Amino acid sequence: MIIRNAWKQILYDKYNSMILWAALVIGFLFPLLAVNDINDVIRDGEVAKYEDASKISVLEYLVTSKIGEEEMEASIIRCQEEGMFQKAGYSVCLSEIVYSHGRSYSCSISGISKEYLSLAGYELIEGAFFSDEDYAADGENVCLLSYRSALQEQNIRVGDLIEILGESYRVKGIVRAPRAYGSVFLPYGAVSFSVSSGSPLGMQYQIITYGERKGTPMLLAKKVFPFLDSESGVSAAQTGEEQEEWYYGSMWEVNRYRVLRAILVAAFAGVSLALLFAGMILRGRYDMAVRIALGAGRGKVLMESAVRNILLMCIAFLTALILYPCFTAVVSGAGSHLLFRTVVQVGLTGTVFIILINSAVFFAGFRKRDIATLLKG
Repeated sequence: MIIRNAWKQILYDKYNSMILWAALVIGFLFPLLAVNDINDVIRDGEVAKYEDASKISVLEYLVTSKIGEEEMEASIIRCQEEGMFQKAGYSVCLSEIVYSHGRSYSCSISGISKEYLSLAGYELIEGAFFSDEDYAADGENVCLLSYRSALQEQNIRVGDLIEILGESYRVKGIVRAPRAYGSVFLPYGAVSFSVSSGSPLGMQYQIITYGERKGTPMLLAKKVFPFLDSESGVSAAQTGEEQEEWYYGSMWEVNRYRVLRAILVAAFAGVSLALLFAGMILRGRYDMAVRIALGAGRGKVLMESAVRNILLMCIAFLTALILYPCFTAVVSGAGSHLLFRTVVQVGLTGTVFIILINSAVFFAGFRKRDIATLLKG
């Protein structure tokens, strides 16, 4: 009965309801964008965290010539057979020009092994990960795009084609890979990373070992890469704890402004929504006073007022969720991936705002005031 009466009031006062609905839609879009920005930074940290950093070694070498794939495979297999680690994943990264939709982009391209995909903790945003057939080069060339990379922010989506070194690759998925190298990922072994135009390119191999380490990461690196001379140099040979300490320190340093900006936007939007909800309730004071004068209980009027505002808020909130991709595409140049936690946080906060403000305004305006005075006002 209360919900039906609240809905009838919305339809009866349809013009004011439409104005309030539009104001609420706009009022929700900015908090969604700001809170999602904060959650994006937090999610990056969660995805990049090792399950057990005490058993992780991260080995990186920066070289200027192509290391034979067979030689590297043999070295990794030999070290694994010797019990140096239980599982290893590796990638090779180089910079290339990528063509798509008539435009060119300078991107870092990474070839990743099947094990690296799981050890690096990639999170699938859209589409699918590589399959066994993709690693065996059985079928069409495919790739993954990193979330928030230059290509993804230019609205290149799952199913689109990109061109690398004269070959076409279909985008199979969008992944969140905050700590992985590269903005485009290819199945390692299914493609050949040739050095173009005869000039040397920096290529970075990364091996993530998972299992009980024997010796320090540096000693492990020398055993895994015995064919590298000392001049090639070690870019990094770290424990999982060391890399996490470095990663999170640099991540929050880079994202500090982004988080502060989002908090400021969310605060202003929250104040605006609070004032808007208060205005919605104050606008209906006369109607509520009439209903009380005609014999309706104050508690029932309070409940109907809250339900009516919650219904309006829910309709506006759902509309804001539908419009969110278009809104973020206009604001930031690419549709943002809306996290589920953002939807829950903003939706629950809006509901709590309505209930608290509805109660505060109602009791301040009706609890001890004469109904005749309210009607006159």
